Amino acid sequence: MSISLHRAFEVRRPVGDVWQFLTDPNRIAECMPGAHLLDIEDGRFVGEVDLKVGPFGTTLAGHAAFQEMDREGHSVLMAATATETSGDGAADLRMRSRLTQRERAVTDVDVRLGVRLGGRLEGPIIRRLLAGAAELLLRRFASCVRARLEDGGGVEY
Repeated sequence: MSISLHRAFEVRRPVGDVWQFLTDPNRIAECMPGAHLLDIEDGRFVGEVDLKVGPFGTTLAGHAAFQEMDREGHSVLMAATATETSGDGAADLRMRSRLTQRERAVTDVDVRLGVRLGGRLEGPIIRRLLAGAAELLLRRFASCVRARLEDGGGVEY
């Protein structure tokens, strides 16, 4: 079972600031609801995601990495694989972010998210719940990125 989502939004910051943010695993994790970055090992990000949707809740543990990073074209592909900490559910995620500088200090962000579910997570009821949750997660991610960059006045490290 697959879920495909798309979200486009603008950030009132230069493309370089947005690029730095979206290629920093710590910043990405802080904008992913329920995500906990535990470690970074050899370019792989180890972490967990707590999912709670209505009566359904689970924790997925796994790793992610940037598979493609095109600095000149401002395109990045992150891939993640995770399994339930208790249960047979599994998820594979691909998130591609493309940035386009529209004006001097305005960047358009285009995010495409694909999630493949397995095990008990691909059942019809849980699938519907998770599809709605994934849409909400992507919306919150976009809002967080925008808020952190615009309200913070830049990228802080």
